[in-house]
Amino acid sequence: MPALVDERIAAVLRQVAELPESFPIEGSQELKADLGIDSLKMIDVIIQVEGELGIEMGDDFSRELLTVADLERYASELAAG
Repeated sequence: MPALVDERIAAVLRQVAELPESFPIEGSQELKADLGIDSLKMIDVIIQVEGELGIEMGDDFSRELLTVADLERYASELAAG
């Protein structure tokens, strides 16, 4: 069974990647290869996730956010304080 992804993050990814609402978002998916999230779209993802979760991810894009799980883990760490 695929790992569940926070629906707020999944919704942001679907919207930015212009995927249908029914498209399943899974933690193992690669942001670029599987969802088509390039560096420009990643900025949009970060801004929207910050707004959805009330966090500040900052401008440090050197973090290795390769998969949906990486993004979710990083956002969760920031939300937890």
